[in-house]
Amino acid sequence: MASIQRIVSPITREVSYRAQVRVKGHESQGKTFPNRKEAAAWATSIESAIREARYFPHQKASRTPFAEIVARYRETALGNLKASGADTRQQHLDWWVERFAGKTIAEITPDLMAQARDELASSTYSRGKPKEDRHGNIVSPKLYQRSGATTNRYLATLSHLFTVAAKEWRLTDRNPIRDIAKKKESRGRVRFLSDEERQKLLEACAKSPWKPLQALVLLAISTGARRSELIHLKWADVDLRTARATVHDTKNGDARVLPLVGKALDTLREMKLQGSAKSEYVFAQPSGFPGPYEHFDQHWYDALDDAGINDLRFHDLRHTTASYLAQQGASLLEIADTLGHRTMAMVKRYAHLAQSHKVTAIEKMAKERGL
Repeated sequence: MASIQRIVSPITREVSYRAQVRVKGHESQGKTFPNRKEAAAWATSIESAIREARYFPHQKASRTPFAEIVARYRETALGNLKASGADTRQQHLDWWVERFAGKTIAEITPDLMAQARDELASSTYSRGKPKEDRHGNIVSPKLYQRSGATTNRYLATLSHLFTVAAKEWRLTDRNPIRDIAKKKESRGRVRFLSDEERQKLLEACAKSPWKPLQALVLLAISTGARRSELIHLKWADVDLRTARATVHDTKNGDARVLPLVGKALDTLREMKLQGSAKSEYVFAQPSGFPGPYEHFDQHWYDALDDAGINDLRFHDLRHTTASYLAQQGASLLEIADTLGHRTMAMVKRYAHLAQSHKVTAIEKMAKERGL
């Protein structure tokens, strides 16, 4: 039950009201207010919230280490995600655990989160390991800075963790990420390979110690499939006779058929003849361990360096496919279908590349109609 005590300061003679809420099975809660009305309203709301199991004592959050709820989140919430999504969130959580080492949930306040957000956005990271160049010198990997979009993805992972901790685990009553601003995100970039760059990249991939790299890049450029879709491609889903491959584990959940053409098809046939089909996966682990070769990044970065190509991500090969299609006169609907997009929003970025085709179509229409 709640009680309100009138308190008069012996020094200033000011009057205040102390509300005290005691409910069996819960710690006593108290707060002081300048008037009785506010004290009564607070006491009523707290008493009701406790009975409805909506009140979260601050003491519980102050006793729970941040690292503890991260470990629990990894074991439970991440298990419902696809492997690629779970790996990305694991990477996000690793950064937050290091940043908030030794802190409890209660200590992670909005002002601390804002500071951590800015540190995340300004800090640099590398995607590879130091390697030896042709002259025997050790070369450090290139450093990158996180974009606004990437920083916001890190925040989104942590925000979901706090939401779960509040709603399901009853460990806190707040989500500090909701009280800070997100980083500004730039418009989606369209970086694609020029004809010269494509030729140099394929030549560099052909020289890679990991021989399937050239086939992987050829498939990425000729089909527009995502990295994860290609890496998890199985020989059972590849029909070299009809020149088709089916990807089942797609981002939007819909299976998609990839046409296999040109050099990509020839390279796959050669891989199968050389014994790659002994593994379940087309791009298998070179070590012979089961599963696809997901962490081929170092081979990719080495090929980029050998080709002298800067500012290119593997995902940009997907942009390359769309850009080539647009330049060849493909409609946005055809591009969306090729890339596996359900809406047109994501492919509008390629519209400017198809301007010449649009002009030709309008000129043809005007000529036939006598306009």
